[in-house]
Amino acid sequence: MARAEQALGRKTEATQAIDRALADIDQVRSKFRSEEIKIGLFSDLQSVFERGLVLNGEQGNEARAFEISERSRSRALLDAVRGRADLDAGASRTLGLPALQASLRPNERVVQFHALPTYLQVWVIGPDSIKGHRVEVPREELTELVEVFRNSVVRGRRTAIGNAEKMGAALIAPLGLTPGQRLVIVPHGPLHYLPFQALRVDGHYLIEQHPVSVAPSASIAMQLAQRVPKASPILTAFGNPRIEDKYELPGAEAEVNQLARLFPNNRLFMGEQANKTQFRQAVARTPVLHVAAHAEVDEVDPLYSRILLANEGGRQNFLEAHEILDMRMPETALVTLSACESGLGRIAQGDEVLGFTRSFLAAGSSSLIASLWPVSDDATALLMSTLYGELSKGQDVQQALQAGQLAVLKDPKLAHPFFWAPFNLIGNWRLTLGG
Repeated sequence: MARAEQALGRKTEATQAIDRALADIDQVRSKFRSEEIKIGLFSDLQSVFERGLVLNGEQGNEARAFEISERSRSRALLDAVRGRADLDAGASRTLGLPALQASLRPNERVVQFHALPTYLQVWVIGPDSIKGHRVEVPREELTELVEVFRNSVVRGRRTAIGNAEKMGAALIAPLGLTPGQRLVIVPHGPLHYLPFQALRVDGHYLIEQHPVSVAPSASIAMQLAQRVPKASPILTAFGNPRIEDKYELPGAEAEVNQLARLFPNNRLFMGEQANKTQFRQAVARTPVLHVAAHAEVDEVDPLYSRILLANEGGRQNFLEAHEILDMRMPETALVTLSACESGLGRIAQGDEVLGFTRSFLAAGSSSLIASLWPVSDDATALLMSTLYGELSKGQDVQQALQAGQLAVLKDPKLAHPFFWAPFNLIGNWRLTLGG
């Protein structure tokens, strides 16, 4: 009906029809118990959300277009996150614009992207405002631009700086952000692989002007922020798991020992003790979990991505992402994966980011720090020591990560984004440690 009304040039009637279709999608989806069926159904129907978003945008209804974008994202993960909070079934609905704005503080802005087939839509949401902006770049071209920029960063190329200027000019400069505003960025599609902190505007990296975090959806970010505002400063850390000589990470062991000095209340698992059995027992009762180990991403089946923990009984016993989904982490506020490419996965239709991000947030953690590419030992040691030092002083995790990234950036030998920009904060950006 929406397509027919649109073909007749009756946009108001087309919008009304698409709204009825979107309501039907939620009703049908709620009848299924299988998460796989829900995700598959949601993936197949993304074009309906896109049509609704475009129709509302063409009529200048930015608030409604934003809410449709929000409804199209990571709903299975939102269900899991809210389920951990023991909320009723109705609470799995996404957050409406008024509720989101009421939850934002004066210096906070949600910057939400939606990659459409022919252009990129962006909204900037503040406590009392919403501004829409359209970037004339098709989704396929955006995917290529992100890949070129990311590759230039990962390979340490000088062209990364110029690419950062171009991406910043296109994606950030038109938004009119005020320096000092705290940004919660909600990427979409290929933008999940973009290190926003490394974009440049007016000669400055974004991280120099703003604390930055990311989230699969605004609803998920706000749910996580409201659930765990403060956690106890109790550290559980796994470092340099013993597998075989080629996997040795002496830098990881030094990193964990350094963090332990900042948190006297700690439990450390090194070498042979850094195994999956100990991990399973530890995660159920630790507010802060730090893992300094190798990780391997399975881009074909991302729920089989794995953290390389120590051998047990003379055999490899690695921890896979799907196993984390089945764990319960009710007391875990922050997980840091100080490992290579721990933030990668596969982006399914419906914006389900499958991999460690999905697994840890669904299991119960409210914040996750993970990397987008292979990391440097020296840079990571400096970043993590600064980050945890700020946390131990009572600073919130978003500003603590900003301090860590800036500490690395200020070292002339480590000023290239490859060294300081790999880690993203995902989820609760307001988290503090204390008590």
